[in-house]
Amino acid sequence: MADMTEEMEVDQSSGYDYSTEYLSWDIFEYPKYERGRWWYLGMGVLGGGLLIYSVTSANFLFALIIIMFALVTYLSSVTEPKKIRFVLTDNGILMGRTFYMYRDLSRFWFIYEPPEVRSLYLEFKNSLRPRVTVDLVHMNPNQVRQVLGNFVREDFNEDDEPFSDFVGRVLKI
Repeated sequence: MADMTEEMEVDQSSGYDYSTEYLSWDIFEYPKYERGRWWYLGMGVLGGGLLIYSVTSANFLFALIIIMFALVTYLSSVTEPKKIRFVLTDNGILMGRTFYMYRDLSRFWFIYEPPEVRSLYLEFKNSLRPRVTVDLVHMNPNQVRQVLGNFVREDFNEDDEPFSDFVGRVLKI
């Protein structure tokens, strides 16, 4: 029997009543960082150095990865992230047009250290699925905890921002 997908596309324009809405707020698809000239200069030097190293060591796959990373970084800096709606319902979580069922989530936790970090983290039972990070913006984490805690287990042992998120935030990538 075919395995069911863990996320469903939801057509919001159809008026389909997917469930009762408890909490909702608007978030950006991805973080938009303010990058100055020094950031671009530093990343250009670093990227150029890594590119030269990869070509001289005949590691062309690494060179391709560096070029793709530079292209994605450039494209994300010239386009504005879209605002999407994040909704906690009684059946799952609606994030933009993607619906995550609660039964597919293993746990959630918060890292709340304003003004730098105000994040909700969602982890899936399927270890191949990447962790989802949601900006709380100005939401009270206790309100979110009260709703989400009825459906998914909260992990109180997580008290540090994941290393990948920390590096991304500090390096503005």
